[in-house]
Amino acid sequence: MKVLITGANGFLGSTIVRQANASRMPFCATDLHGSPAVQGIDYDRSDITDPSGMKPLPEGLSCIIHTAGLAHIFDGAQAEGAPFHTVNVTGTVNMIEAAAIAGVEHFVLISSVSVYGPYTHGVYDENVPCSPVGPYAISKYEAELGAREIAERTGMALTILRLSTLYGEGDPGNVGRLVRSLDRRRFVWIGTGANRKSLLHKDDAARACLVAATRPASGINVFNVSAPPCTMREIVDGISDALGKCPFPVSVPAGLALFLGRGLSKGLHQTIKKWLSEDVYDTSSFYEAYGFKTGISLEEGLRREVDWYLKDKGAN
Repeated sequence: MKVLITGANGFLGSTIVRQANASRMPFCATDLHGSPAVQGIDYDRSDITDPSGMKPLPEGLSCIIHTAGLAHIFDGAQAEGAPFHTVNVTGTVNMIEAAAIAGVEHFVLISSVSVYGPYTHGVYDENVPCSPVGPYAISKYEAELGAREIAERTGMALTILRLSTLYGEGDPGNVGRLVRSLDRRRFVWIGTGANRKSLLHKDDAARACLVAATRPASGINVFNVSAPPCTMREIVDGISDALGKCPFPVSVPAGLALFLGRGLSKGLHQTIKKWLSEDVYDTSSFYEAYGFKTGISLEEGLRREVDWYLKDKGAN
């Protein structure tokens, strides 16, 4: 079998490429950039948002792992004007349409647990109704709907992987922001840190994608993928230990922080609310289907990310 990996230069995509390359699995890759992040692979530049700019898919493809997408815009004003719909929805529809025309048997769509909403009430499995909030989460859910429609119409197998928050070396997301905040001593505790969060190291995420892509598939299937939940206290302590720095010992009570945040700005209030919220998902369906378990502990994953951050900081 041969697999196409889209978004091959991205945080997750490049990790999938490296693992596929190391295992000598037949694959090819594509991204918007002119050259690949991983040298020596079968790579073509392609713009998934423009069908006229997309090159014909290679012959003999059995599966596409679609990781290409837009994320990690933290400024609220910038996020509102960002092309989330164009990249995440239109791009996905263009790619799965091309896959159907080419006779590709299986499409693996990389989605996000953000489609359920900004936080959970209890543990969410795949049957919980989606209530996405914000342009990114809405675009990921609409991408799922678009892919479903095409899969149902064409009979192509579709596997949707809803990944929890990714982290790891080179992390451009929330955990990376927390590392920088703790390193610069700009972190202040809000609440007790007892609330649970779901994280997934990029190596485990890539392995999950390849497992799903290389097994026989039929119909439309949706899976949550995450490491076991951990507390916010465990995350902060793990980063602090790796940095060799202690967070500011004084904490702001949750109620007071929410009250002050509400008075200052809606965006700040929502950020504080998300920090204090639960974010926990049931991943038993993916385990039962593939026998998949994450292999990187929280302590190891955070240490790897901090080590990369310190090395990169020293180089710059």
